[in-house]
Amino acid sequence: MQNNEELKLALLIALIAMLMMAFFVISFVMYYQKKKFEEEKKINDIEKNYNRLLLDTALNSEETERRRIAQDLHDDIGTMLSLTKLSLNQLSKLVSKSGDEKEESIMKKSQSLVEETILHVRRITRDLVPTTLERFGLMEAIEEFIHKLEEDNNLVISFQSNTEEFPRQGQKLELTLYRIMQELVNNAIKHANCSKIEISLEVNDKLIGLRVTDNGVGFDPEKIKENNLAGLGLLGIESRLAIVNGFVQYDKPKKGGSSAFAQIPVMPVSENKPEPLHPFRREKVNI
Repeated sequence: MQNNEELKLALLIALIAMLMMAFFVISFVMYYQKKKFEEEKKINDIEKNYNRLLLDTALNSEETERRRIAQDLHDDIGTMLSLTKLSLNQLSKLVSKSGDEKEESIMKKSQSLVEETILHVRRITRDLVPTTLERFGLMEAIEEFIHKLEEDNNLVISFQSNTEEFPRQGQKLELTLYRIMQELVNNAIKHANCSKIEISLEVNDKLIGLRVTDNGVGFDPEKIKENNLAGLGLLGIESRLAIVNGFVQYDKPKKGGSSAFAQIPVMPVSENKPEPLHPFRREKVNI
């Protein structure tokens, strides 16, 4: 009888030991899995931040190059064209004295071509660096962009916002929204074969929404991504949004055409003075 009691006690102790061992093994495995998950999450966060930094650096380099080209156009090409215009004006006076109608016609045509070239250079410079965006804000920059497009294209472009005065945001956010709007509208003009484009801007305490809709042929963004046919424009939009924690959604309206909706968290204006977007302002260099 005593042996049976001792055997039962030994089995009980062995069972408890096995249960404790199993508990410790399970706890260790769970702890190990948790630490592994945390490490993987840290690595993913590091990779995500690194990729975002690379994108930010690339886009900053792009904007810097835009400013450099715009400044060269203004300072070099613009100056040369202005001097050419002055020379032609002086030459025109001499030609008019000669009384040769053919020479006068050629001179007027040359002057007209130079004037037109100057206007084109100014337009390209404004497209490269949207100075209106820095001076007056996003709504005014979009309205100026629409006005220039309507002059050169047979398009009806409408713009509306849920507020009369759009609150100023950080420079990077405003530039991101402007470049996305610019890319979406240009894509609609080039590929959608549309006659009407609608742009809407909405803002609240937390989010800013930008929607661009056209009445063109439309497209299926999912098929484009599946077939790796996404152009640099769509990839550039996603890259810009990734930096500011935004996203873009493409839809096919029932009435036809296409619609793109981009949403970005608000980014109040920094207390520090932002770097100017103006392309004609040279930095002082200490030698």
